[in-house]
Formats: sequence, C-alpha cells, structure tokens
Amino acid sequence: MKLVNIQLDLKNVLIILGSLLLIFLIFKIQGILAPFAISFFIAYLLDPLVDKMEQYRIGRSFAILLIFLLVGGIISVLLIFLLPVIYREIAFLIDKLPHYFGQLVELIQKYTHSDGLELTYQEVVNFLKGKAGKISSMFFQTFASVYSSVFGFVGQIVSYSLVPILIFYFLRDFDRLMAKGLDLAEQKFSFDIKPHAKEFNSILSRYFRGQLAVSLILAVLYTTALLISGIKGAVGIGVISGILSIVPYLGFIIGFVTSLIAAYFQYFDLWHPLYVVIGFTIVQFLESNFITPKLVGGSLGLHPTAVIFSLILGGYLLGIAGMIISLPVAAFIKVVFMNYFYSPGDAVRRDE
Repeated sequence: MKLVNIQLDLKNVLIILGSLLLIFLIFKIQGILAPFAISFFIAYLLDPLVDKMEQYRIGRSFAILLIFLLVGGIISVLLIFLLPVIYREIAFLIDKLPHYFGQLVELIQKYTHSDGLELTYQEVVNFLKGKAGKISSMFFQTFASVYSSVFGFVGQIVSYSLVPILIFYFLRDFDRLMAKGLDLAEQKFSFDIKPHAKEFNSILSRYFRGQLAVSLILAVLYTTALLISGIKGAVGIGVISGILSIVPYLGFIIGFVTSLIAAYFQYFDLWHPLYVVIGFTIVQFLESNFITPKLVGGSLGLHPTAVIFSLILGGYLLGIAGMIISLPVAAFIKVVFMNYFYSPGDAVRRDE
C-alpha cells in the first residue's frame, strides 16, 4: 500500500487557518448561533416532506403551514396526555430528594462511625459574626449572579421564540439556499462538490431520521425496563433518557446513573439496582445489535476517537444542539477534506 501524500500549499494553509478562525468565531457568538443551528437542523429534517407535498401541487408555504399545524397538534396531544405523568413522576423524585439525602447522611455516619457535630446556639452566632463580611459579600455576588442569569434566561427565551419563524423561512427557501451554498463551495474549493453533497445528504438524512426513531424506541424500552424493575419515576426517567439518546452515549449514561441512584434509595437493597443494570444491559444490547443497525445503518465513517472529540467540541461550542449536529458536521468535514486535499492520483490503492 502506498502512502497518501498531502500537498499543502499556501492556499491550503490559509483554508485551515480560516477554518480555525471560523471555529473561534462560532465559540464567541454561540448564543446567537444556537437558535439558527437548531432551526436549520429542523428545516433539514422537514424539507423532504415539504418536497413530497409539492409534488401533489401544494404550495410550499401552505405545505409548511400544514406541517406546523400537524406537528403542533401531535405535540399538544403528547403534552396533554404524557406531560402530566412525567411531571408527577419528576415531582415525586424532587420531593423525595431530602429524604434520599437524609438516608445518605445516615449511611455515611454508619460507615464512618460519626454522630455528627453538636453546636450550641452561641457558637453558631459567634461563627456567623466572624464571617459576616464574607457572607454579605457572597450574598451580593449571588444576587448579582441571579440578576444576570434571569436577564440572560429572558434573552434566551426571546431568541428561541424566533425558532418557528426561522424554520419557516429556512424551509421556504431551503432548496435555493442549498443550491447557492453548493455553487459557492465549488467556486472556493475548485472541485465538483454536488455529487459528494448528494451522497452525503443521503447518509445524513438516514442518520438523523434513524436517530429520531431510535430515540423514540429507546424511550419506550427504558420506561418498560424501569417499570418492570419497580422504579418510581420510571416514565420520567425513561422518556428523558430516550430523548437524550439522540446524542450518542448521553441518554444511556444519564438514565443509567439516575436509575441506579433512584433504585437504591427507594428500596435500600442490591436487588433493585441489579434489576436496573440487567434492564439497561438488555436495552443497550438490543439498541447496539438490532435497533440502530436496522434504522440508522452504517456509521458516518468516523473513528471512535473522532466521534468522542466531535461530541465534546460540539457540546463546548453550542451545548446540546452542538452535540446533536457535531457528528454530521464532522462527517461533512471529512468528505470535504478527502475530496479537496487528496487528488485522484494520490488516493490509496490496494496492492493486487
């Protein structure tokens, strides 16, 4: 096998530096970009459905409005029937947190042979007087932080309230935007990108739509496993774990750890945590060997280390939204890199 030769000239170096600068700028304006990234992602998922409706001579804008009504109706039905159940179970877990914490303290005292500290009222008063300056400083810092967080949260609400509007305009002009983007890319990179873009779009479509289907199935399986295990709050934990499973590893880790903690502090034995371990192991086996291969198919062609790095970088730059789009973006960068930096004559050839 011959070694692959990468010829870097000044233009290529500038492209790499420009890409690094782009990543830096994305990090700096991540709060602004997140609603746009989410809107474009949703528009990308819905575009094939809009195109299909156009084939039946339905106007594109009217088709988008129909989809909005359909999705809004489905979400409303789910909220009406499912949200109260999830709310009750999450409220139950939150209500039990002080009890779990008390049990944890007793457990620690049991194994450390500590009966706690007995302080007199005067000792507490003297301690607080000595720390008055620090306490007041901490109070004002906390107040300022809360004040800033509230306004930041309001700003986030305003930003994300624009998502439906952005989705509408992205969907309405999606084909035109993609065509313009491909033409610009061909001019900049000096190679025919459209065949590769079409292939990549097919892979990406299967990946995202497959991941959504996998997440829904996992939500049902996790909930079923936890109900069989007798875990209170099973629906809330199962649904949240399934939804978070659209990001590889995230749903499993959060659901598994939360379920183990809930199982132990609800029953204080080893059997129920063991049931959780068995349940999650079975679900993970089904997901890895049957569900994901069937619905998602092959991977995006990324090395496991590249997958982990992409998830961390995406989460660092854009949070959960960044983690969701990180793998497709990494796969796209790989396609561009392989086609731009590697000339046909430099491709790896297997020895016959």
